[in-house]
Amino acid sequence: MSNPILSEEDRKIVMEEYWSRLSNEVKLIYINSRDSDCQYCDLIKQLYTELSQMTDKITLEEYYLEDNPEELRRKYRILTAPVVVIQGVNKGLIKFYGIPSGMEFPGFIETIVKVSRGEVDLPNDIIQEVKNIDKYVNIKVFITPTCPYCPKMVSTSFMFAMLNENIDAEAWESIEFPEVSQQYSVAAVPKTVINDSVSWEGLVPPEYLLHNIQHAIGHHSHDED
Repeated sequence: MSNPILSEEDRKIVMEEYWSRLSNEVKLIYINSRDSDCQYCDLIKQLYTELSQMTDKITLEEYYLEDNPEELRRKYRILTAPVVVIQGVNKGLIKFYGIPSGMEFPGFIETIVKVSRGEVDLPNDIIQEVKNIDKYVNIKVFITPTCPYCPKMVSTSFMFAMLNENIDAEAWESIEFPEVSQQYSVAAVPKTVINDSVSWEGLVPPEYLLHNIQHAIGHHSHDED
């Protein structure tokens, strides 16, 4: 057995400050890869195993992308692996590509708490407008473990997905996915991309994210199925 990723001190903090607030069950659906180039696949699995073993409120399911690529891609709308889908009382899909390390780690476990409790930290008027979105929205937020503004941008996007089944929110560790980062011209983080059509760099408030979503779906209203 490899050495634990979380130190005793880390575990204590997670238990006391985060897992003590869990209410509903949360599933971590980890889609792994057998690709030998996947530098962090085993490490990520170990991290999610340690987090789920600390409480009976979290279950870990593991699949390999190579075993059932079409079904996994369709069901969770994923592009590649490694990725985790966080399922609690959230209505939309919440996904994290890569390893949630550095400054991203506290925000990642706070997201698990939020989807367990169904709590969003947003103004009421924003909540109502997000709930009213009736077209498909995909939000990608490209991040790095050392970026101080990234966790907040990820958190806002994830909260939007909690409120509406039409919203897919994804965090992408940009260094781990150089090809995807290149595809989306990621030069600085956080970089947010909505429906592959509207994008910007930097941390913005929820109002701005909502405005840009409305802008993106307004432009593509003729694409409805």
